[in-house]
Amino acid sequence: MNITDYITGTVIKGLGNGHKFGFPTANVEPDMPVMLEKGAYAAWVRYDGKRHKGMLYVGTRPTLDLRELIYEIHIIDAKPNLYGKRIAFKPVYKIAEEKRFKNETELVNALCKYKEKVKHILSPFYSHHFTVTKTHLKDIMEIIGQAKRRMKEQGLDQWQDGYPGEAAILNDIKHKQGHFFIKKLEPAAYAAIVFDKDPYYEKIDGRWLSDGEPYVVVHRLAVADEFLGLDLAKHILKFAERKARAKGVRWFRIDTHHDNLPMRNLIRDFGFTLCGVVRVRDGKRMAYEKRVPEK
Repeated sequence: MNITDYITGTVIKGLGNGHKFGFPTANVEPDMPVMLEKGAYAAWVRYDGKRHKGMLYVGTRPTLDLRELIYEIHIIDAKPNLYGKRIAFKPVYKIAEEKRFKNETELVNALCKYKEKVKHILSPFYSHHFTVTKTHLKDIMEIIGQAKRRMKEQGLDQWQDGYPGEAAILNDIKHKQGHFFIKKLEPAAYAAIVFDKDPYYEKIDGRWLSDGEPYVVVHRLAVADEFLGLDLAKHILKFAERKARAKGVRWFRIDTHHDNLPMRNLIRDFGFTLCGVVRVRDGKRMAYEKRVPEK
């Protein structure tokens, strides 16, 4: 994800190729050097005091055998004449790398697909998932911090001893099990989706439904304050089920603090069965399991 401040510049006259392909563009000469990777982006564009959806291209147009680095923007929801005007644009999400297409027809087909993706990304209902990298760490720790504060306000001792800290998230990154979710282009939720055996689940005061079979676990699930009440946690559990089905894993385990009523209600409503109590690093947790549905 590439989110920057607005970049300002002046619209200059281009070669008109975009118009020929049905995608008229504003060629922008930035006021200052811009550090952006080559490729296509969903971007917000501001001019005349209004914000518009835009498809930004940064590159040298290899399909047309050109070499000059350009910044050109196709305004999706308007057809303005912007020559000579001041403009500002904000890259939001990179949708494609720079590519040399076989011919102009292939290029236009790709532009049509990019445009639909940009419209989807910039819609107010958009949500997206990322496998976590270190670039997401600050946003993740902010979300977890908010969850810790809410637990403290509820009188819970869960997550009140510094866990999960950066070390836990970095370990998720190392094992490619951390998942970051955005909604309305804002950091919204985090969860670790784990397919390795959990050592804390080896002993249970009770009995698991499954018997030695592989299972998926969701740990460190946290939702940002702004997105509470939007069923994001349920969305994440469904996402974990889809990943489990793809791997042929048929069982799903999870645990939570006895007094964490919101999480207990979510787990109950999602069809889990209470199997007993497990002991984790900071105390006892209620342990649940369910069979992953076929669809």
